Amino acid sequence: MRDILVQSATSGDRLNRDCRVTEIMRQGDCLTTVTRRCTYRVEDRVTMPSMDDTIRWAQRIDPMPPRQVYLTKDLDPGTGQERITYKVRGHFYVVLEDEVFCVGYRHVLVMRVESDDPFCEE
Repeated sequence: MRDILVQSATSGDRLNRDCRVTEIMRQGDCLTTVTRRCTYRVEDRVTMPSMDDTIRWAQRIDPMPPRQVYLTKDLDPGTGQERITYKVRGHFYVVLEDEVFCVGYRHVLVMRVESDDPFCEE
């Protein structure tokens, strides 16, 4: 059995977007849940008089911190539930006509495996 749930939300001012896809799979005695979540937020917006100004502006700005990656793995010995979480955070820039947008993003992937049998094979 496999179920997929898709959720998507955009803020009223269109500066924030959140997408989530959850997939639930049952195989034998194992229940596996995989959740993918992508969040985007426009953090800054600058209007440039010309494209030449955009290049000079980009050379002068303080660089955003580099992309950050986190990976964790947890095991609950009492329930036998295992969880792996992978997170990526960072920024990118979008140029649209005479505006430059700084967009912050966060991507999260969470995998959970639950079992009635502690020696369940996937």
